[in-house]
Amino acid sequence: MPEHAVTNRLMTENRNEPAAFVARLLPADFTLDRANALSAQLYQLLREAIVTMTLQPDDVIFERALADALGISRTPVREALLQLSREELVRIAAQSGTFVAPVKREQFAESALIRKVLETASIRRAAEIITTRELEQLHDIQEAHRRAIERNNPVAAISCDNAFHATVCAAARLPRVQQLVELARAPIDRVRHITVRDPVVADVTLKQHQKVLEALEQHDPDAAERALCDHLDDAFERQQAAYDANIGLFQGR
Repeated sequence: MPEHAVTNRLMTENRNEPAAFVARLLPADFTLDRANALSAQLYQLLREAIVTMTLQPDDVIFERALADALGISRTPVREALLQLSREELVRIAAQSGTFVAPVKREQFAESALIRKVLETASIRRAAEIITTRELEQLHDIQEAHRRAIERNNPVAAISCDNAFHATVCAAARLPRVQQLVELARAPIDRVRHITVRDPVVADVTLKQHQKVLEALEQHDPDAAERALCDHLDDAFERQQAAYDANIGLFQGR
């Protein structure tokens, strides 16, 4: 299906009905762990749905319908939405309701810049101190990524892509950097989950990751930084083109 046709279909669906919202959001086997904070679980549930574009810009978030479906009060739902609002993933409009926030062009560009600054700094450190076990983890992620591409599973491929970058950050022993990258990357991931359908692009990403991995195996900070910058710059160029091609979806109706 052509990309513009996908976009048009997504935008014209009758999405904003409480029952349809709950059906999209809640997996069939979803259950809450009532021994732990409900708001944290709802935050993760809603955030993943927004980042993967299961919930799209301007979709209504039906607090009461979600609370009723889960058999809980609306308080933990509101707490989760306040956190998402602070991350600019939802907008809470007084007297109107709560909606999934758009992906603004400047927000998308800023996220790419923040990500590049943080990851290039951390990869230099990772190249110096990465362990054999961590290198093996990266090889395993590469193999899982390859299988996801072969199975035409773009959501799994993006998950492997993110896991690769997270493992490199972890190898730098900079956990807060990875937390910041995770927060900053949300607008980028929202674009990727709509547009990552091209197997050629997926294969290019895999090859670029391999160059990063080879530089890390050589414990070469300069080569690792170059390989990462080439990868991120190429990815941003493609994502920016995809954003422009689907601007009506990302900026909201």
